[in-house]
Amino acid sequence: MISPGIGGEDNASLPILRAVVESERNFARNGLEHGIRASFLQFFADDSIIFAPAPTNGKAFYEKYQDKGRRLIWQPIFATVSNSGELGVTTGPWELKESATDQTAVAFGQFVSVWKKQPDNSWKVIVDVGIDNPKPAGPPPEVQLSPPSKLPNSEVNLRHHNLEKSEKMFMNALTADAGKAISDSASEEIRVFRDDSFPAVGKEAAKIILNSDHRKLMRKISGAAMSASSDLAYRYGSYSNEHGNSSEQGYYLTIWRLDRGGDWKIILDLQKKAESK
Repeated sequence: MISPGIGGEDNASLPILRAVVESERNFARNGLEHGIRASFLQFFADDSIIFAPAPTNGKAFYEKYQDKGRRLIWQPIFATVSNSGELGVTTGPWELKESATDQTAVAFGQFVSVWKKQPDNSWKVIVDVGIDNPKPAGPPPEVQLSPPSKLPNSEVNLRHHNLEKSEKMFMNALTADAGKAISDSASEEIRVFRDDSFPAVGKEAAKIILNSDHRKLMRKISGAAMSASSDLAYRYGSYSNEHGNSSEQGYYLTIWRLDRGGDWKIILDLQKKAESK
């Protein structure tokens, strides 16, 4: 089942959203039929990025990957796309089994995939990252389709400039109070992903996590892209913070989307620890 989000069934982007969701489902089915390595090599773009744990080329990583009979099972439960229809995002739960005959999974988590439409009209993953979480208590929800807002009457260059301005203010705010900075820039639909926790879905749920995080966070961008319509963008890179006598380093992925009022808001923020002291 697919549950349409904001915009309704007559939204022109819904066919594109469904195509992205079906690409993710085909990717997952291919993995069960042909194995993890083969499916990731087929559905990843040549310039794809994964976190392993640092951002690295996905194709190069999976060329050397050995399945060892393991089975990775996943499905999308959220998807959004740009107005230009060439950039999309999917998220959902995954679980790992040691073999095809195992009844019980040995690990659980969430994935985030950024998809880009290719010249041959196929969809390929250009960024893929995941986190671990405990075993879910029940089945996953239906897929939520979240169409983009109608573009404001502003030029592409201005929308691009406004994102740069919003992001600069956001990065500065992170160095004072990380939780408050993310909360202040969050969309009502934000999804917050942190290690060993279930995602916080929606601004109110996110505040429960974010309002207790007053650390000073520094982020460095190592990769970024924006849709042709300048209404959906992602950034990834490294982060570090200091808290008392401890420090933490890791990697992040942030996805920004233009809202109905023409403001850039964060719809997804993921942090994945690399090491801690």
